[in-house]
Amino acid sequence: MRNRKRNLKKSLSHYQPTDLRLRYKLVQELASEFAVETLCSVLKVSRTAYYRYLRGDSYQLTSEKAEYQQLVEQTFAKHKRRYGSRRITAELQEKGHSVGRCQVRTLMKLVGLQAIQPKSFVPRTTDSTHGRGYWPNLLLNQPLPKAPNLVWVSDISAP
Repeated sequence: MRNRKRNLKKSLSHYQPTDLRLRYKLVQELASEFAVETLCSVLKVSRTAYYRYLRGDSYQLTSEKAEYQQLVEQTFAKHKRRYGSRRITAELQEKGHSVGRCQVRTLMKLVGLQAIQPKSFVPRTTDSTHGRGYWPNLLLNQPLPKAPNLVWVSDISAP
């Protein structure tokens, strides 16, 4: 038994269920053999959250937070996934809602919303589809110049 306590982290490190309820149940099952504090640290679960789970006080969204979550989702969809937590917070505050950026960020994480970076604007200055002709490169087949000021080049690309 002493040996198991020493190697607890090694034996449970591969077992990390994504559902928190499964982690809480595992802590509950192993609580008779190991310290709850150790189990919670190994399974990366907050001790406070575990005890709240035991009491039945699991995290539930209040009606106000549920409303904010709906507003965040609507704003995010309205701006075609381009707005992050800062811009959504600014827009909701303009509309008169008292919501902070960290709260908006948390609500976005809960739903799985992540803003996308739009493609950067690249100006297209050359119009190669014009009907006018172009001059060929006359220096292409010539030898390299031996001294300065032997070859001059200019370009007028104005339409």
